[in-house]
Amino acid sequence: MVRTRSGLTSARIQAVMRALYRTHIAVLVLLVGHVHAQRDTLRFDHLVFFVSDSALEYALTHQLFQPAEKLATEHPGQGTEGHYVLFLNTSIEFLYLRDTIAAQANEERFGSPYTQRWKPGANPLAFGLIADPFDSTLSGFRTYHGPDQPIEECYLMAEGNTDPTQPLVYASMPHRAHKSLASLEEVERVDPAIREDLRYYLEHPSDIRTLTGLSLSVPDSTWATGNVALLHGLEGLDVHAGPTHTLTLEFDDGVQGREFRWDQGITLLVRY
Repeated sequence: MVRTRSGLTSARIQAVMRALYRTHIAVLVLLVGHVHAQRDTLRFDHLVFFVSDSALEYALTHQLFQPAEKLATEHPGQGTEGHYVLFLNTSIEFLYLRDTIAAQANEERFGSPYTQRWKPGANPLAFGLIADPFDSTLSGFRTYHGPDQPIEECYLMAEGNTDPTQPLVYASMPHRAHKSLASLEEVERVDPAIREDLRYYLEHPSDIRTLTGLSLSVPDSTWATGNVALLHGLEGLDVHAGPTHTLTLEFDDGVQGREFRWDQGITLLVRY
Protein backbone atom coordinates (compact mmCIF):
# COMPACT_ATOMS: atom_id res chain seq x y z
CA MET A 1 0.00 0.00 0.00
CA VAL A 2 1.43 3.39 -1.03
CA ARG A 3 1.37 6.24 1.49
CA THR A 4 1.94 9.94 0.77
CA ARG A 5 3.87 12.31 3.03
CA SER A 6 0.60 13.32 4.64
CA GLY A 7 -0.05 9.71 5.61
CA LEU A 8 -2.97 9.20 3.22
CA THR A 9 -3.06 6.02 1.22
CA SER A 10 -3.58 6.14 -2.54
CA ALA A 11 -6.96 4.43 -2.04
CA ARG A 12 -7.96 7.10 0.45
CA ILE A 13 -6.89 9.84 -1.97
CA GLN A 14 -8.98 8.28 -4.73
CA ALA A 15 -11.98 8.10 -2.39
CA VAL A 16 -11.57 11.80 -1.51
CA MET A 17 -11.24 12.71 -5.18
CA ARG A 18 -14.43 10.79 -6.02
CA ALA A 19 -16.30 12.58 -3.23
CA LEU A 20 -15.07 15.96 -4.46
CA TYR A 21 -16.09 15.06 -8.01
CA ARG A 22 -19.60 14.07 -6.87
CA THR A 23 -19.89 17.34 -4.93
CA HIS A 24 -18.73 19.31 -8.00
CA ILE A 25 -21.32 17.58 -10.19
CA ALA A 26 -24.06 18.20 -7.63
CA VAL A 27 -23.22 21.91 -7.50
CA LEU A 28 -23.25 22.11 -11.30
CA VAL A 29 -26.64 20.40 -11.42
CA LEU A 30 -28.03 22.90 -8.90
CA LEU A 31 -26.62 25.85 -10.84
CA VAL A 32 -27.90 24.59 -14.17
CA GLY A 33 -31.26 23.86 -12.61
CA HIS A 34 -31.40 27.41 -11.24
CA VAL A 35 -30.60 28.90 -14.66
CA HIS A 36 -33.19 26.72 -16.37
CA ALA A 37 -35.79 27.62 -13.75
CA GLN A 38 -35.08 31.30 -14.31
CA ARG A 39 -35.30 30.92 -18.09
CA ASP A 40 -38.58 29.03 -17.69
CA THR A 41 -39.94 32.00 -15.74
CA LEU A 42 -39.22 34.51 -18.53
CA ARG A 43 -40.51 34.69 -22.09
CA PHE A 44 -40.35 37.26 -24.89
CA ASP A 45 -43.33 39.58 -25.21
CA HIS A 46 -42.54 42.71 -27.26
CA LEU A 47 -39.82 44.93 -28.73
CA VAL A 48 -38.86 48.53 -28.05
CA PHE A 49 -36.72 50.78 -30.25
CA PHE A 50 -35.14 53.87 -28.70
CA VAL A 51 -35.51 56.40 -31.51
CA SER A 52 -34.14 59.95 -31.60
CA ASP A 53 -36.16 60.86 -34.68
CA SER A 54 -39.07 59.43 -36.64
CA ALA A 55 -36.99 57.97 -39.52
CA LEU A 56 -37.31 54.30 -38.51
CA GLU A 57 -40.94 54.58 -37.48
CA TYR A 58 -41.80 56.36 -40.71
CA ALA A 59 -39.89 53.85 -42.87
CA LEU A 60 -41.64 50.90 -41.27
CA THR A 61 -45.12 52.39 -41.12
CA HIS A 62 -44.84 53.87 -44.62
CA GLN A 63 -43.90 50.54 -46.20
CA LEU A 64 -45.00 47.70 -43.91
CA PHE A 65 -46.99 48.50 -40.78
CA GLN A 66 -50.14 50.33 -39.78
CA PRO A 67 -49.38 52.66 -36.83
CA ALA A 68 -51.67 52.41 -33.82
CA GLU A 69 -52.00 56.18 -33.65
CA LYS A 70 -54.59 56.38 -30.87
CA LEU A 71 -52.36 54.33 -28.59
CA ALA A 72 -49.49 56.87 -28.55
CA THR A 73 -48.72 57.31 -24.86
CA GLU A 74 -46.81 59.85 -22.80
CA HIS A 75 -45.11 58.26 -19.78
CA PRO A 76 -45.56 60.66 -16.83
CA GLY A 77 -42.43 61.28 -14.79
CA GLN A 78 -40.24 59.32 -17.21
CA GLY A 79 -39.78 61.94 -19.93
CA THR A 80 -40.68 59.55 -22.74
CA GLU A 81 -43.45 58.89 -25.24
CA GLY A 82 -44.29 55.60 -26.94
CA HIS A 83 -45.71 55.02 -30.41
CA TYR A 84 -46.94 51.51 -31.20
CA VAL A 85 -47.47 48.94 -33.91
CA LEU A 86 -49.61 45.90 -33.12
CA PHE A 87 -49.53 42.35 -34.43
CA LEU A 88 -51.57 39.28 -33.58
CA ASN A 89 -49.01 38.01 -31.06
CA THR A 90 -46.69 40.91 -30.20
CA SER A 91 -46.10 44.64 -30.54
CA ILE A 92 -43.34 47.12 -31.33
CA GLU A 93 -42.87 50.37 -29.45
CA PHE A 94 -40.93 53.34 -30.81
CA LEU A 95 -39.77 55.18 -27.70
CA TYR A 96 -38.98 58.91 -27.94
CA LEU A 97 -37.18 61.06 -25.37
CA ARG A 98 -39.40 64.12 -24.88
CA ASP A 99 -38.17 65.61 -21.59
CA THR A 100 -34.51 65.01 -20.75
CA ILE A 101 -34.72 66.69 -17.34
CA ALA A 102 -37.65 64.50 -16.24
CA ALA A 103 -35.95 61.38 -17.58
CA GLN A 104 -32.67 62.12 -15.78
CA ALA A 105 -34.57 62.74 -12.54
CA ASN A 106 -36.09 59.26 -12.90
CA GLU A 107 -32.84 57.39 -13.65
CA GLU A 108 -32.02 56.46 -10.04
CA ARG A 109 -35.47 54.95 -9.60
CA PHE A 110 -35.18 53.28 -13.02
CA GLY A 111 -31.85 51.73 -12.08
CA SER A 112 -29.79 52.85 -15.06
CA PRO A 113 -28.91 56.03 -17.00
CA TYR A 114 -31.47 55.36 -19.73
CA THR A 115 -31.15 58.80 -21.31
CA GLN A 116 -27.89 57.49 -22.80
CA ARG A 117 -29.95 55.12 -24.95
CA TRP A 118 -30.66 57.95 -27.42
CA LYS A 119 -26.99 58.90 -27.82
CA PRO A 120 -24.83 57.82 -30.79
CA GLY A 121 -23.19 54.44 -30.24
CA ALA A 122 -25.76 53.24 -27.71
CA ASN A 123 -27.76 50.07 -28.30
CA PRO A 124 -31.24 51.13 -29.50
CA LEU A 125 -33.01 47.90 -28.54
CA ALA A 126 -35.06 46.84 -25.55
CA PHE A 127 -36.57 43.41 -25.07
CA GLY A 128 -39.83 43.39 -23.13
CA LEU A 129 -40.32 40.07 -21.36
CA ILE A 130 -43.04 38.55 -19.22
CA ALA A 131 -42.13 37.02 -15.86
CA ASP A 132 -44.63 34.30 -15.03
CA PRO A 133 -44.76 33.76 -12.15
CA PHE A 134 -43.59 37.25 -11.27
CA ASP A 135 -40.74 37.00 -8.78
CA SER A 136 -39.28 40.25 -7.44
CA THR A 137 -36.21 38.32 -6.19
CA LEU A 138 -35.30 36.94 -9.62
CA SER A 139 -31.53 36.77 -9.99
CA GLY A 140 -30.02 39.46 -12.21
CA PHE A 141 -32.99 41.85 -11.87
CA ARG A 142 -34.19 44.66 -9.61
CA THR A 143 -37.72 45.99 -9.19
CA TYR A 144 -38.86 49.27 -10.70
CA HIS A 145 -42.01 51.18 -9.75
CA GLY A 146 -42.85 53.79 -12.38
CA PRO A 147 -43.61 57.30 -11.08
CA ASP A 148 -47.29 56.94 -11.98
CA GLN A 149 -47.70 53.28 -10.93
CA PRO A 150 -49.56 51.99 -7.86
CA ILE A 151 -47.28 50.24 -5.37
CA GLU A 152 -48.55 46.77 -6.33
CA GLU A 153 -47.51 47.34 -9.95
CA CYS A 154 -43.85 47.03 -10.88
CA TYR A 155 -41.34 45.81 -13.45
CA LEU A 156 -38.14 43.81 -13.23
CA MET A 157 -35.19 45.72 -14.68
CA ALA A 158 -32.06 43.77 -15.62
CA GLU A 159 -28.97 44.79 -13.67
CA GLY A 160 -27.06 44.85 -16.95
CA ASN A 161 -29.13 47.82 -18.14
CA THR A 162 -26.36 50.06 -16.77
CA ASP A 163 -24.35 49.21 -19.93
CA PRO A 164 -25.85 51.29 -22.78
CA THR A 165 -23.97 49.25 -25.40
CA GLN A 166 -26.10 46.20 -24.53
CA PRO A 167 -29.83 45.79 -25.19
CA LEU A 168 -32.03 46.98 -22.34
CA VAL A 169 -34.01 44.11 -20.80
CA TYR A 170 -37.04 44.32 -18.54
CA ALA A 171 -39.88 42.03 -17.49
CA SER A 172 -43.53 42.86 -16.86
CA MET A 173 -46.17 41.20 -14.71
CA PRO A 174 -48.24 38.45 -16.39
CA HIS A 175 -51.39 40.56 -16.75
CA ARG A 176 -49.43 43.02 -18.91
CA ALA A 177 -48.64 40.39 -21.54
CA HIS A 178 -49.64 41.09 -25.12
CA LYS A 179 -53.10 39.59 -25.67
CA SER A 180 -52.41 37.20 -28.54
CA LEU A 181 -54.97 36.37 -31.22
CA ALA A 182 -54.83 33.34 -33.50
CA SER A 183 -56.30 35.20 -36.48
CA LEU A 184 -58.05 38.40 -37.52
CA GLU A 185 -61.36 36.58 -37.12
CA GLU A 186 -60.83 36.60 -33.36
CA VAL A 187 -61.04 40.40 -33.38
CA GLU A 188 -64.83 39.96 -33.60
CA ARG A 189 -64.78 38.59 -30.05
CA VAL A 190 -62.98 41.52 -28.39
CA ASP A 191 -64.62 44.46 -26.61
CA PRO A 192 -66.83 46.32 -29.15
CA ALA A 193 -65.44 49.62 -27.84
CA ILE A 194 -62.00 48.85 -29.32
CA ARG A 195 -62.94 46.35 -32.05
CA GLU A 196 -62.87 48.67 -35.07
CA ASP A 197 -59.63 50.37 -34.06
CA LEU A 198 -57.96 47.03 -33.32
CA ARG A 199 -58.99 45.58 -36.67
CA TYR A 200 -57.62 48.68 -38.42
CA TYR A 201 -54.30 48.49 -36.54
CA LEU A 202 -53.86 44.81 -37.39
CA GLU A 203 -54.56 45.16 -41.12
CA HIS A 204 -51.09 46.14 -42.26
CA PRO A 205 -50.42 47.28 -45.84
CA SER A 206 -47.88 44.46 -46.18
CA ASP A 207 -50.47 41.86 -45.00
CA ILE A 208 -48.13 40.98 -42.14
CA ARG A 209 -49.98 39.33 -39.25
CA THR A 210 -47.93 37.20 -36.84
CA LEU A 211 -44.33 37.22 -35.62
CA THR A 212 -43.01 33.70 -36.24
CA GLY A 213 -39.28 34.21 -35.72
CA LEU A 214 -37.05 36.58 -33.75
CA SER A 215 -33.27 36.40 -33.68
CA LEU A 216 -30.48 38.62 -32.42
CA SER A 217 -26.97 38.32 -33.82
CA VAL A 218 -24.11 39.86 -31.81
CA PRO A 219 -20.30 39.80 -32.15
CA ASP A 220 -18.40 37.04 -30.34
CA SER A 221 -17.01 39.59 -27.86
CA THR A 222 -20.47 40.30 -26.42
CA TRP A 223 -22.26 36.98 -26.98
CA ALA A 224 -21.69 35.73 -23.42
CA THR A 225 -21.74 39.03 -21.53
CA GLY A 226 -24.24 41.26 -19.75
CA ASN A 227 -27.84 41.40 -20.91
CA VAL A 228 -27.06 39.44 -24.08
CA ALA A 229 -26.15 36.44 -21.92
CA LEU A 230 -29.36 36.99 -19.96
CA LEU A 231 -31.36 36.57 -23.19
CA HIS A 232 -29.90 33.15 -24.02
CA GLY A 233 -32.45 30.36 -24.09
CA LEU A 234 -35.54 32.54 -23.70
CA GLU A 235 -38.74 31.28 -25.27
CA GLY A 236 -39.44 33.13 -28.50
CA LEU A 237 -35.91 34.50 -29.03
CA ASP A 238 -32.79 33.09 -30.68
CA VAL A 239 -29.46 34.72 -29.73
CA HIS A 240 -26.33 33.75 -31.65
CA ALA A 241 -22.87 35.02 -32.53
CA GLY A 242 -22.36 36.83 -35.83
CA PRO A 243 -20.21 39.50 -37.45
CA THR A 244 -22.50 42.42 -36.55
CA HIS A 245 -25.41 43.46 -34.34
CA THR A 246 -28.42 42.32 -36.39
CA LEU A 247 -32.03 41.93 -35.34
CA THR A 248 -34.14 39.74 -37.62
CA LEU A 249 -37.93 39.65 -37.46
CA GLU A 250 -39.75 36.97 -39.41
CA PHE A 251 -43.48 37.31 -39.95
CA ASP A 252 -45.87 34.62 -41.17
CA ASP A 253 -42.97 32.20 -41.80
CA GLY A 254 -41.72 34.49 -44.57
CA VAL A 255 -44.45 33.26 -46.89
CA GLN A 256 -44.27 36.29 -49.20
CA GLY A 257 -40.51 35.92 -49.71
CA ARG A 258 -39.91 39.63 -49.17
CA GLU A 259 -37.46 41.56 -46.99
CA PHE A 260 -37.11 45.05 -45.52
CA ARG A 261 -33.65 46.18 -44.38
CA TRP A 262 -32.57 49.06 -42.15
CA ASP A 263 -28.88 49.82 -41.62
CA GLN A 264 -28.80 52.93 -39.45
CA GLY A 265 -27.30 51.93 -36.10
CA ILE A 266 -28.23 48.31 -35.56
CA THR A 267 -29.09 46.31 -38.67
CA LEU A 268 -32.78 45.42 -38.79
CA LEU A 269 -34.14 42.76 -41.14
CA VAL A 270 -37.88 42.20 -41.53
CA ARG A 271 -38.69 39.07 -43.52
CA TYR A 272 -42.27 38.32 -44.50
